Amino acid sequence: MIKSLKKELMKKLLLVMAAMFIVAVSNAQLPGISFGPKIGVNLDQVTTNLSTINDKMKTGYDLGVFLRLGGKCYFQPELLYSTSGVNFSNVPIGSPSKIDLKSINVPLMFGARLINLKVANIRVLGGPIASFLVDKKVDYNGVASTTKTVAFKDAKWGAQVGVGVDVLMFTLDVRYNVDFNRNVTQQANDFSWDKQAVNVSLGWKLF
Repeated sequence: MIKSLKKELMKKLLLVMAAMFIVAVSNAQLPGISFGPKIGVNLDQVTTNLSTINDKMKTGYDLGVFLRLGGKCYFQPELLYSTSGVNFSNVPIGSPSKIDLKSINVPLMFGARLINLKVANIRVLGGPIASFLVDKKVDYNGVASTTKTVAFKDAKWGAQVGVGVDVLMFTLDVRYNVDFNRNVTQQANDFSWDKQAVNVSLGWKLF
C-alpha cells in the first residue's frame, strides 16, 4: 500500500516537472522567464538536550529543476530530490544514532532583485517549502532497524529565507530553513534534538 502511494506520488511529481518544462519552453522567448537544473548541498546541524551526546553535522544534497517567472520581483517554484538526516554518538541504549531521510521538496520562492549589474545581480528571497518523505533509514548504534519509538510524517511544511547572486547564466542561493512541523515527531528515549539547516544551491539557466 505504502509503496503504491509512493509510486503514485513520484508519477505526479514527474508530471509536474514535465509541466514546468513545457511552460518554460513554450515561453522561452518571453522576457523574465528562466528554467534550468540545479544542485545543492544541505548542511544540517543538530543540538541535543544532553551534554553527553555528541552531534555531528550531516551533509545531504538536492537535485532538481527550477522555473523563475518575473524580473525585478519574481516567483520561483522548484522541484527537488533531497537527502538529509542527523548523526549522534554516545546515545542511550536503544536510541537512534543515525537517521537518513530522502524527500521530494517543493520550494515556492518569492524574490526581489536589489542590485542589478550588467553581468550579475544580487537578490533576496523567501517563501514556503513543502516536503514529502519518500524513504527513511534509522540506525540503532550501528544496527539498521525499523523503529517503534521514532515516528515520521509523510509530509511537512517549512520556510526558507536567504540571498542569491546571478552571474551570467548561473544562479547561486544560500538559504536558511525553518520547519513549521517536524517530520520526526518523537524524541527518543530520554533525549531530544533540534535541527538547524542551511542550503547552498547552484542553478544553470538554460534560457
